[in-house]
Amino acid sequence: MKPLTGSRRTWIVSGAVALLVLGAGGAMHTRAGLRALAALGVPCPVDTVTAEQVGRARAAGVAAVRGTAAAPARPSIAGLALDATTEAEARALLARAHARCETQVRGYRYLRCRGVDAAALALAGPPVSELWLSFGPAGRLVGVDVYRRGMRPDDVRTVWSDAAGRLRGALGAPGVVVGDPAPDVLAAAPVQTARVQYRYADYVATVTAAHLPQTGLSVREQYLSARL
Repeated sequence: MKPLTGSRRTWIVSGAVALLVLGAGGAMHTRAGLRALAALGVPCPVDTVTAEQVGRARAAGVAAVRGTAAAPARPSIAGLALDATTEAEARALLARAHARCETQVRGYRYLRCRGVDAAALALAGPPVSELWLSFGPAGRLVGVDVYRRGMRPDDVRTVWSDAAGRLRGALGAPGVVVGDPAPDVLAAAPVQTARVQYRYADYVATVTAAHLPQTGLSVREQYLSARL
């Protein structure tokens, strides 16, 4: 294995924290996911990962992307507060949103929910394809991942405007802006992405629009507690 350069290590730990803390369970079994986890000392199969190993991966990933100032607010989605909401409270909320949820335990506890009524969570646009919630050792919410795929162009515009607009309203202009989220720009090539990101000492939020051959047009919202 090649030694990790600064930029390569940043990519690896950022990827690992997304896989472990935001709960992208299936991606943990991909070749790229396993490389990222192995670089942080997390063995395969990841079903046997411990909370301590997840905590180390989380700390490394957060350190790679967090800022220095405290966030003036830490928006998530309606009814889900980072470092406050419990799994039981989240389940009650999602039951009202007609979601089908299952618990997964990979060091931390995760809720993976499908068929989520977006309007019931005060989100604009079509139903949520998958919602992942991750809970730290204290049993409180530390990560939220809202993913919608196979979207129509108008839905991409609606969801992007809603998600990016809520963050801008609470936090101002994003610190990181990459690409153009216009659906025609995203669809012009097999792999295209656009992203806005907010980085604080205690909070990281990311909205990503993408066009991928396997899933078509998609928008992902990620809200992460950066408290260590």
